[in-house]
Amino acid sequence: MKDRDVKRLVIWLLGGVTVIFLLSGFGITAPDLVIPLTLGVFSKSFSYQLHTYLWGPFLILLLLHIYLAQKKTPRH
Repeated sequence: MKDRDVKRLVIWLLGGVTVIFLLSGFGITAPDLVIPLTLGVFSKSFSYQLHTYLWGPFLILLLLHIYLAQKKTPRH
């Protein structure tokens, strides 16, 4: 896999995890808003559990994203 493909994959994964992380955070603090928006999938207890488990992958992807952004890629 090329360096550019790895960067794109990390960007997409980080974006997806960020959206779910934010949605689960709102599911904890504003369940009356999030439960109807997610059709009942993100209940308050599920949001709390998911939010608790996602901080690790979020942090790893964020650090990987920062590391890859610092690397110089040769232009062709």
